[in-house]
Amino acid sequence: MNSELKLKVDLMVENYNELKRNFIWDMGLLKHFCAMMHATRGKKVDIDRIKEIKKYIKEETGWTSDCRGTNELIIATLLCLEEDYKSFFKNMLEVHEKMRQEGFKKSTYLPLASYTIVKSVPREQWNCKIRRMNEFYDKMKENHFWLTSKDDYVFAAVLATTDLDVQGTMEKVEECYNALNKEGFWKGNDLQNLSHIMALGEEAVEEKCLKANRLYNKLIDEKCKPKNSGLATLGVLTLISSDEDQMVRYIKEVSDYIYEQKGHGMLSLEKSTRTILSANLVSDFYVDEMKKGVIEVALANSITAIIIAQEQAAVITACAACSAAAASSSS
Repeated sequence: MNSELKLKVDLMVENYNELKRNFIWDMGLLKHFCAMMHATRGKKVDIDRIKEIKKYIKEETGWTSDCRGTNELIIATLLCLEEDYKSFFKNMLEVHEKMRQEGFKKSTYLPLASYTIVKSVPREQWNCKIRRMNEFYDKMKENHFWLTSKDDYVFAAVLATTDLDVQGTMEKVEECYNALNKEGFWKGNDLQNLSHIMALGEEAVEEKCLKANRLYNKLIDEKCKPKNSGLATLGVLTLISSDEDQMVRYIKEVSDYIYEQKGHGMLSLEKSTRTILSANLVSDFYVDEMKKGVIEVALANSITAIIIAQEQAAVITACAACSAAAASSSS
């Protein structure tokens, strides 16, 4: 395994064990993804700081806030990676309120959309970008009325942070959706999420979709099939891959290595979730290599959006997995 990639994996495992010891009431899946998010930034978890931030979130919000519940540890993790978490969170709350005024509904996903805007956009552009977010969301709803729901707020926000034309971009999303369906992907919400990510890439639609299908099948061949809820991550991998075989080989190596670590075996972590964690670590490694100029891909106008989409795709996967686990345990 590549030495830099191994360092990220070891850091994720170390982070998870720290989170597990200190946040016993939070769902294990959340802790895995929060451990990964720190590792992709090359940081050890600061337990005291996360506890401090969780307390601050409770002090600044009511008990029915979208920032509570499942979101609390995720948002605390994201804020922990900011230098001034208090100012950042106040900005998130301000953007969240602006989004509510724009017509967006209360949702687990709306704070994540507000994070996307605050992270990517200067204050003077907030109103403009939130209006663009609404335009993107309306187009999503127009194209797929029954599929589009509150979980699409995040991808609408990601698209809104770019300078991409709304109409033209949503036409590309539809082209990707239909082309991927012809490649064998089932129609539905997960394919819609994948299409939103694919629209960020600058390659021709047919070329991107063929690459996505090849990557997906290569992962299946290596017994590293991601769950459908992880298809957005497949989109990120597709856009940044310069060598599909090597990328799949890295994901397989990381997944196998993670499996050997305490707390990450078959009884603790589902194989498909392990694949998503591995894919996110590998995609982060590739982005780092792109920044260094070691890997060249055609993403000059989209790299910033793809980086934020990479993080949000992981968060959405965590939320979806936790919601599914919660539903299963209650039935």
